[in-house]
Amino acid sequence: MGSVIPLQQPRVVRPGPVLRRYLGVMLLAACAGVMALANLRHQAATAAVPPSAFTAVRAVDGDTLSAQQDDRAQRIRLAGIDAPELRQTCRDANGRNWSCGAAARMRLAALVAQGPVACTPQGEDRYGRLLATCSSGAVADLGAALVRDGYAVNYSRYTSDYAAIENEARAARRGVWQGPFDNPEDWRHAKRR
Repeated sequence: MGSVIPLQQPRVVRPGPVLRRYLGVMLLAACAGVMALANLRHQAATAAVPPSAFTAVRAVDGDTLSAQQDDRAQRIRLAGIDAPELRQTCRDANGRNWSCGAAARMRLAALVAQGPVACTPQGEDRYGRLLATCSSGAVADLGAALVRDGYAVNYSRYTSDYAAIENEARAARRGVWQGPFDNPEDWRHAKRR
């Protein structure tokens, strides 16, 4: 019979403090690289769209635009505001109903007609519409103009960007603020029931 050779246990090499520090630095560098790439992608997605990119812009309702971009239709939801729905009515100072939803669409159409439309994207809403802050001609912010004129409210569920402008419109009793009205979001929920 042959002799038995004892098996040796493999030697486990444990990283020393220098190797651990190097691995930690490499992991941090990889994380920083991923974050930088994500930031670049976000910046590219939110870059301003030049005015020439949108053609045939029209108001769908008081806070939504339809535009052509690269031979395809694009829906744009004005970020930070909520306008009365097309069929929504409000009451004036004398208690009479008026079509505030149709009036909001007409006001947005008038603002859009003032010049080329440029938008700064801020993402997408749950319906796949582009969320954006848009300008038209001399109107630097369509959403701010609608809130200032009383044809939209600050969408407080998502932002307070237009809260001060809304307070100014309410104090001056412009647009929907001239009488009682349902907040557009509340009106939509009531219609779904």
